[in-house]
Amino acid sequence: MVALAIVVVVVLIALVGIVFSLMRSSRDRVVGTPVSASLFPTRPLPEVQEFHVKGDTASVQFSVPLGASGASEQLTALLSAAAVEHVRGLVRDGLPLEEVKHITVLAMSSGDPQVVVTVHLPSVGVLPDVNMAVLSEASGDPIAAVQKTVADSEVATGTSGSTALEALSEFVVLSDETEAHLRSAGVDPDSMSLSDLVLGLLRSAGYHVGSSASNLSTSLAGRGEVYDITNNGRKNVLAILPHVDGSHPELDDSVLALLAVEVAQSNPAQAILVTDKYSPYSMYEREKREKRCVFVTRERLQAFVDSFDTI
Repeated sequence: MVALAIVVVVVLIALVGIVFSLMRSSRDRVVGTPVSASLFPTRPLPEVQEFHVKGDTASVQFSVPLGASGASEQLTALLSAAAVEHVRGLVRDGLPLEEVKHITVLAMSSGDPQVVVTVHLPSVGVLPDVNMAVLSEASGDPIAAVQKTVADSEVATGTSGSTALEALSEFVVLSDETEAHLRSAGVDPDSMSLSDLVLGLLRSAGYHVGSSASNLSTSLAGRGEVYDITNNGRKNVLAILPHVDGSHPELDDSVLALLAVEVAQSNPAQAILVTDKYSPYSMYEREKREKRCVFVTRERLQAFVDSFDTI
């Protein structure tokens, strides 16, 4: 009996070893090119809403809003690359997908999922290489680029007396790449607010955005939003002040003064104000006195958006 028990134990151990070896082998076939957890430290991937596998096809559904004309070439490439990395991450965590031949990529159109593209794997269970051209780490500092921008002299406060200003989508032009990154961050450029635009751009560039408990947040309560934003270890204060129909289209100098006080009290690396109001002349004098203040007014919004194309 003892000898029989020993034989049974040996057989069970051997079977466990064989099963483990097969599982590891199938997992290695699916993983393909290994990806480190820190591969994209500052280029966030779009949010996955749903994932499932049926037969030989894995489906990755992103909570990314599509425009009326569907996904652009840039957005399609970004979502395809992100879907592959999502599957790769699941496999790395132990999900067996050895029968998978295709990955269907979906995004949202009018609240419903829509197929954007189907990625065909090089062979069964083998993922393609990382698309570094699309998912490369963000580099550079778009805020620093904005500081070098000179206001467009052709843009001036309207003289008609109207307090209504054009919507962002009517005067800010987005490159295909910037639009793709905004949509991947969950922002719909067709209906975005100033806050959607600014925070979407910053997050796509790798800035960490958090709530702010600064005095500026209290001073602008009810008028604007204030955040602490961090990039490469540098902590900045960001104020977003949207124009409200019926209010004066030019930024009040008192807001500039509040930003200067915030710099003196909190000593951030930079204090950034973004608004779709026009700038007062006094803004230029304040910029000369305090280099840490960055004012992105209506005249500079296009340059602010364009600066994210260079990172």
